[in-house]
Amino acid sequence: MDKPKFRAWKKIRIQEMFNDVVRIDWLNNKIAIKYPNPGGNTFRIDEESLDNVILMQYTGLKDKNGVEIYEGDEIVGEYPNGKHFKGVVEYATDRAAYVVKTTNSWCPSPLEICKDCVVVGNIHENPELLNEVE
Repeated sequence: MDKPKFRAWKKIRIQEMFNDVVRIDWLNNKIAIKYPNPGGNTFRIDEESLDNVILMQYTGLKDKNGVEIYEGDEIVGEYPNGKHFKGVVEYATDRAAYVVKTTNSWCPSPLEICKDCVVVGNIHENPELLNEVE
């Protein structure tokens, strides 16, 4: 991965996912988000307070359908031993790696298992999926 890539979940007022964070200004506590204008080929850039969003970093990995995998994504897949899993992608500082957290275990980095995994949602847009985590 060349440079960090983020998306942001707006957690106040109208909740929505912003997939194109173009700047993070830690000093002034703001992010800049690129929005497509209706009808097509133009866009605008708006600012949002970091207090109003949850940032999710791209892991540098894609699922078997080519979908980018971010922190907070819920994925389903199969371990190398054939057992199926469902979990949430998190960064584990003690492992310095992205892992999939299930209710009863941590599994290896998605780099090792994601060739056959699929992103099914994320914990912000689909919180009900957390109840289904094995």
